[in-house]
Amino acid sequence: MIPPKITFRGHSFSMDLYEGWLDKTIYTIAGPVTDGIQHNIIINLNPDVETDNLRDYADWNIASLTGELKGCRLLFQGPILLANGLPAYKAIFCWFPTDELRIYQEQIYVLVGTTGYNLTASFTKKTRKTLGPLVERMMLSFNPVPPTASPNQSR
Repeated sequence: MIPPKITFRGHSFSMDLYEGWLDKTIYTIAGPVTDGIQHNIIINLNPDVETDNLRDYADWNIASLTGELKGCRLLFQGPILLANGLPAYKAIFCWFPTDELRIYQEQIYVLVGTTGYNLTASFTKKTRKTLGPLVERMMLSFNPVPPTASPNQSR
């Protein structure tokens, strides 16, 4: 007997998913290569987050990142609003992937129902000033579709 399925709908494709398979999509919006790095915005989708508290979701992500990255320092954290008025939480980090390269990383955390979103952009010291304002405007324009109306899944 074939188990029940749902149809996952991506940007330009669809695929049958069966019980036990979850959509854990990671989107990458690629920008210019400047100052030696490929700039992008990465959007992690986290369905079925175990908290309904934005700050708890953000704190969990912040702790995970600072534990993973060598020499990672948290420079800023605090609540913000997206352009659509949805509450979000922002954190800015600094870390050294190599001895010669310092990276600044901005993350914005959003929680809608039980779905968490983590938006990430990385910069050098120079591109944080040149590309940073535009990238931040793009990130703040993020507008999640409520999980009940998700275009990615249908029964």
